[in-house]
Amino acid sequence: MKEWNSETEAALSKANENILIFIHTPFCATCQLAEKMLQIIEQTNPSRVIYKLNASLHPNFMKKNKLESVPALVLWNGTLQAEPIYKMESVTNLYQIVKKWEQK
Repeated sequence: MKEWNSETEAALSKANENILIFIHTPFCATCQLAEKMLQIIEQTNPSRVIYKLNASLHPNFMKKNKLESVPALVLWNGTLQAEPIYKMESVTNLYQIVKKWEQK
């Protein structure tokens, strides 16, 4: 996973492509489990990159995109492109969501 920062947001907004962003906070145990599941999904396709955004460091991003809690997985292209996923049930479930989003 690549860390999200202000430069990342500016560069990817101009790229006009859908990207996956995992939103977390460092001390959230559920976020840590979700991150492990997403790392497995990321490994299934070497060209797949999931960005990792610390919600504590990016409150404006959270507010602007009306994100309510962590962990969250979003499809983003300058704005949200699908409903955020807050419920990280299993690797299989997340994999199906990611595959669906990648086909958009």
